[in-house]
Amino acid sequence: APRPIRALYVTGGGFHDFVTQEKVVPPAVAKVANVIWTIDHTAGTSTEVLIDRHRNTDWTRDFDVVLYNMSFSFVVDVPWIERIAAAHRDSGVGAVILHGAVHSYRRSETRAWGELMGAFSLRHDAQRPLTVETVAPAHPIMRGVPAKWVTTSEELYELERVWPGMTPLAQSYSIESMRTYPLMWTNTHGKARVFVTSLGHNNEMVADPLYLDIVTRGLLWTVGRLQDDGTPAAGYAAR
Repeated sequence: APRPIRALYVTGGGFHDFVTQEKVVPPAVAKVANVIWTIDHTAGTSTEVLIDRHRNTDWTRDFDVVLYNMSFSFVVDVPWIERIAAAHRDSGVGAVILHGAVHSYRRSETRAWGELMGAFSLRHDAQRPLTVETVAPAHPIMRGVPAKWVTTSEELYELERVWPGMTPLAQSYSIESMRTYPLMWTNTHGKARVFVTSLGHNNEMVADPLYLDIVTRGLLWTVGRLQDDGTPAAGYAAR
């Protein structure tokens, strides 16, 4: 039988209830997909911590995908950030990047994290329910997702730059900037597949079954284990 997907969950930092979300996201994914999790919550509540695991790139040998659900928005160390992004690019370890992780490293001079994600954002709108429009309904990550749906109170991240490998999956309109921004997308960075959503500020959104289904399919897609109909490949459904 195929071995389980080896997934690392990097979390911690400020501004969000990462303790509660840690109890929601990994177990929900494991109910659908054949995944074994390693949790790294060594950051605590610091937004400027340099976690031990990222001091080198050895972690790429132990995992198939990393799910980043953290807020390291005051980490600005250029070599540090570029080493993480390059590790994904060169190793092919997939990345799933949720909400606060999109704004992590944004104050740094380097845009390596943005290049990994395929987009860069510096600010977000005030919290409000967002009307989400699915723009890639045939993509396996978006199978079964309504054409339009409304979130609980969330933050819309305004994207200032996108890279050529970025493919929008869903979008929402900003009443503040009067522009439409992707809030779910995929990216290819070197050998790595990346799934990103800027949704997930509040626990109510993170616990939404639709949100968790999309995140699960996004993770499976990054490791090439998602079928065109949006179901896990043979051997990669939860056992």
